[in-house]
Amino acid sequence: PYYLHHGDLAPGTSHLRTTLEQGQELMRSLRGRVSGLCQPDYVLDIPGGHGKAPVGPNFLAVNDAQEREQPLETRYRISDYCGEVHLYPPKQ
Repeated sequence: PYYLHHGDLAPGTSHLRTTLEQGQELMRSLRGRVSGLCQPDYVLDIPGGHGKAPVGPNFLAVNDAQEREQPLETRYRISDYCGEVHLYPPKQ
């Protein structure tokens, strides 16, 4: 599938809809089990005819330097599909 759509806000369908967090967790678990070619984009159809927006899980966390204000020691925290966090150094 090309897209995995988050459930629309159509009347009478609320019992079928997950939360965005549950959808992101589903996508995160697919990442570790399905080949990249089979990975759909998780999208939300923005109400009011504003188009689709990707809302898949974010694997790149906050830049550490923003919290510590130490640019020379900047690290990115990247989470894998299991949720484990790993440090990634910037280009030097």
